[in-house]
Amino acid sequence: MAALMVVATVGVWAGTGDVDPAGAVLATVGLLVALWGGYLALVAVRWQDGDTAGLADRLAVEVRKREEEARQRLLGGSDRTINVTFAFVPAPAHNASGARPSGTLEDVADYYRALRPGRLVITGAPGAGKTVLALHLMLLLLADRAAGGPVPVRLSLSSFNPGQQALEEWLVGHLARAYRLRPAAASALVDARLVLPVLDGLDEMDSAESSQRSLRAAAAVETMNAYLEGTIKSQLVVTCRSATYAALELAETWAQDAARVDIAPVTAAAARAFVASRSRTPARWDPVLDAMDADPACALAYGLSTPWRLTMAVVVYDERREDGTWIRDPVELLHPGLRTLGDIRDHLLDLFVPATIRSLASVPGKRHPVPYTVRQVRVWLTVLASYLNSNVVTQRSVAGRLLPSADLAVHELWPLAGLRRARIVHVALFLGTISVVTLPFLMLSGGGEYIVVLVVLGLLISVVATSKSPAYPLVLRFHPPRLRTRGGRFRLRLALGFGLAIGIAVTGVTLGISGEEPANGIWLGAMNGIVGGFVIVFLGGLEKAVPRVEDSAVSDPTLPRQIVLDDLVQAVVFATIFGPLSAFRAEDGLVFGIILGISMIFLAAPVGMRYVAFLLCTRRWWSDQWLPWRLARFLDWCCDAGLMRRTAGIAYQFRHRELQDFLARARPDSRDFGGGPAGS
Repeated sequence: MAALMVVATVGVWAGTGDVDPAGAVLATVGLLVALWGGYLALVAVRWQDGDTAGLADRLAVEVRKREEEARQRLLGGSDRTINVTFAFVPAPAHNASGARPSGTLEDVADYYRALRPGRLVITGAPGAGKTVLALHLMLLLLADRAAGGPVPVRLSLSSFNPGQQALEEWLVGHLARAYRLRPAAASALVDARLVLPVLDGLDEMDSAESSQRSLRAAAAVETMNAYLEGTIKSQLVVTCRSATYAALELAETWAQDAARVDIAPVTAAAARAFVASRSRTPARWDPVLDAMDADPACALAYGLSTPWRLTMAVVVYDERREDGTWIRDPVELLHPGLRTLGDIRDHLLDLFVPATIRSLASVPGKRHPVPYTVRQVRVWLTVLASYLNSNVVTQRSVAGRLLPSADLAVHELWPLAGLRRARIVHVALFLGTISVVTLPFLMLSGGGEYIVVLVVLGLLISVVATSKSPAYPLVLRFHPPRLRTRGGRFRLRLALGFGLAIGIAVTGVTLGISGEEPANGIWLGAMNGIVGGFVIVFLGGLEKAVPRVEDSAVSDPTLPRQIVLDDLVQAVVFATIFGPLSAFRAEDGLVFGIILGISMIFLAAPVGMRYVAFLLCTRRWWSDQWLPWRLARFLDWCCDAGLMRRTAGIAYQFRHRELQDFLARARPDSRDFGGGPAGS
């Protein structure tokens, strides 16, 4: 639509010239043929979207591939895991039938298939292996899945807002975003109940454990209870910490018609079997395992009673030098200085990060597999962990929102640099860019009207960037289907009205100052207003300005760093539309087009430009909160390395809360990080 407007504008000003009747007829016929071909292609695509069995089969292949990789990352690059045991914990009422008293990781698929309906809640202590058990269940179900059968799909509940979305709508959005399905195809799969939701992290929906029913976790459970297949509750799998789920049950909120199983601590026998399967030389571990057998109640046995700590221990003590000799001996775990659970935990956590990085650097066949030094990784992770934990202590909030204590969304990390610093740099970045680019033209032309435009735009962006509400820039996402909803059409009318009024006023006044005809200002203002109205609505604008209108078609979560990239790309496209349009028929139009084009980048990319300002605020020469320039890429690398994990949506989390807490309280320069191929 924007391109057609530009072409029409140029045509009106340039003149139509002579028209060849034969060429016009041929062009019209060609256009009709192209439209008919597009219509047939659309009919074919819609027919394919209705083939739910075929869609489910293709989705199953992709899910299996992704979850195999995710499981291997969680297990530290290995395919070996602990055969944990779990016990059935009945709810006060409305339990699923067919639940056996106990089970193991290896037979979890058989345990699940016996449930009626197929609803399972997996609980356990921190680090007990809830996510790994859920992944193992998914892979076993996929391995024995019949053609056209349901496909288990894992989602992180931290990205679910039950107050604004139904569970079905959230599932459709995730399938469309993560697996590139058309919304119609994703909706068909969900409606046919060919998607088995595996909902990971019910305990991560709220910042603290509480029994209040108003919390997101309680609302999510109620939404799950309303998720039906015909006349019975539909199948699903949920993971949650035991303490959080117990608090929900005390508030009389639990997953109905489901079987809850609680993962038991790792026994000495299971630990011995795990070490034998993971370690290169299991005999080196005999003194440690014998000590655990001799005294099952000792601090060492309790400290290694979860798969998380056992995995850390194997990673740390199976590290070798380049000549093949061992760097450490597991007998160190019997040192008298490691008397308590905290001593053993901190000892393993202190060695885990460097051991993980050096093990990646020693992978054969890769010349430069690790782009960061051990010291850099430790310092950057410490900055992020300290920020999260400080939010727990201070309970700081911005615009009424508590700052996060576990999630790292890159587009919302700017408060780390200070609640005002990033916003001030945001404004300074705009004013500096405009000044540097346009100052030579202004000095040559002496155009006072451009100074006026610059000051007005600077004040506007200053208000937007530094105001307390909204302190968080609005995330804009290109989403044309918004117009299919009542709320989207209402916002379109609102945006077109404001766009026409503001566009005509600003452009008309500016061109009037420069001596142009008022008609030119009205024409250009109308063009800018119409384009701006459509773009703003397509990008998701005015959703907070019109909260009373419900819009069930909006779903904005995406890959963590993709939000920033999309915001910047959309702003550049926005600027290329408004810049040329505003330059037509204006004296020194190039200057005006540059000013307005750059302004549109800052106005249409509030998230991206705030992120750029945040990165400037975290430079080593300016702040003690030092972070890398390519922060999102670093966080992606940490996920691949097994130090962090992605949530299904827009955030990163530390692989385990124990790692976050340790890095937050330990100084990054407290020990020598040198040695090994990835040393400091």
